[in-house]
Amino acid sequence: MIKNTVRDFIDKTYSNTFEKRDCNHFDTVGDKIIKKNIDADIFRYSDADIRYFPRAGNSHSEIRTYTVFPGIELTYDFADTEKARIGSGTEGNFIEIRYCRQGKIERKSENEFFCLMPGDFSISIKKRGKRKEEYSFPLSHYIGITIVINIDIVPECFSCFLDDVNVYPVQVARKLCGEKEYFILRSQSYMEIERIFSDFYFAPEKYKSGYFKVKILELLLLLSEVGTKENAALSLSLSCCQVSLAKKIAAYLSSNTKLKINTAELSKRFHVSQSHLRNTFKSVYGIPIYSYARIQKMRAAESMLTHTELSVMEIAFECGYDNASKFSSAFREITGMSPIEYRKKRYGFVPSGENWEESFKNIV
Repeated sequence: MIKNTVRDFIDKTYSNTFEKRDCNHFDTVGDKIIKKNIDADIFRYSDADIRYFPRAGNSHSEIRTYTVFPGIELTYDFADTEKARIGSGTEGNFIEIRYCRQGKIERKSENEFFCLMPGDFSISIKKRGKRKEEYSFPLSHYIGITIVINIDIVPECFSCFLDDVNVYPVQVARKLCGEKEYFILRSQSYMEIERIFSDFYFAPEKYKSGYFKVKILELLLLLSEVGTKENAALSLSLSCCQVSLAKKIAAYLSSNTKLKINTAELSKRFHVSQSHLRNTFKSVYGIPIYSYARIQKMRAAESMLTHTELSVMEIAFECGYDNASKFSSAFREITGMSPIEYRKKRYGFVPSGENWEESFKNIV
């Protein structure tokens, strides 16, 4: 198996083909390590920091950080884990603008439940201590962007960066957030803003630094025009009971990957109507129950392919499939490769007793 540096992984992940993730790029690390603690090993490169969060098994997360202006950082976030502590550990007052491109990110504070699904973005203004905030990734996969503005450092108005850009970031954040901790806009509610976030993934290498500056100023200009009243309904508001119900359903699905999903049976088990069950789950996790269950089945299959010598047919059965071909098709949709390709790529072997030719016939 070819080993790659963390930098190789990040460069590949955030290239134009970043949609195709490859979990095999975390075998070695390269370049100089500048900090090591219980949360992360930090590697510095010419214009970026890579913060490597230690993983358990196949779980890991990566953050690549660019300093765009003094006091303003742009980070590319990648997580292939259920939970991670995110943040620099720097104390002070900050504005955070967070965008979700893939997966789902959530965090529960004392007063609010925060979650972003693909296309969603949030803005918050807060005082932050040294302790990093813990975020959850219900789908065990997340790709996104975070813009962090240290309001103790940046000027009150950004016209000093570029003439006529009369943006007051603190005023913008306070107007949108009001009394709440976060202001959230749902996917495609502001296509121009979503376009800017997408542009960050295609920054020309030759003038990346200047490109980031222009895009952040453009983003803040557009945010200053966003109204709160017309978009109030677009912010997610969920009760603790709804969140608790969805998490109980998710835990049940994750622990029973061998079962075939039936919403009628689930509604009886959790004592709610089928419509309430479906709507609540999708509101919290952003995808239907069936889709979530299939993802969990494939995660279980990945673990069995990696850590056992069960055949593809045996793993299919353990994941609730009677047909290896249907299982392999579902596995390919989620992971981008067949079960045997995944097993070979992970460890370069096919277990004894596995009939390569017969198994291959089942997946094509």
